[in-house]
Amino acid sequence: MAHADFTFYSNTFHGDVLTSDNAEKWLDRASDEVDHITFSRLISAFPTNEAHAVKVKKAVCAVAEALYYIDEQRRVVSAQKIDDGTYRGAVASVSSGRESISYVVNGAAASMYAAAVANAEARANLIMDIAVRYLANVPDANGINLLYAGGERNVSEYDNGI
Repeated sequence: MAHADFTFYSNTFHGDVLTSDNAEKWLDRASDEVDHITFSRLISAFPTNEAHAVKVKKAVCAVAEALYYIDEQRRVVSAQKIDDGTYRGAVASVSSGRESISYVVNGAAASMYAAAVANAEARANLIMDIAVRYLANVPDANGINLLYAGGERNVSEYDNGI
């Protein structure tokens, strides 16, 4: 289940990349990514504070746009594949007289989205970087920072000097 919907995406996040036709798909996938980054804390303890909930929803929207762009880049790279298994690259210039087309060698690799297509670690880092901008210092409904990687702790044990 997505943590944000198209209404939030378009009206509050002011996104203009996703459409009403494809938003559900990308917001749902982005919610899965954000759940992974937050150690699934949102599933059982979605923030009750409105400001924190908005930050989570904005993180989902930003990640959804990134996932969409990564998919678009994947399609571009796939379309540029030549029969011998190499890629012709993006078009750098086109001439009309005597028809000449020049391609950028590894031009797509310069893009962060192309890097995310080519490398799973680059993809994970890109998604994490985007999400962290919104989720840093945001607690879940239990007061635990969404990005905290440790287990839950009993605060009273620390208060009592144990």
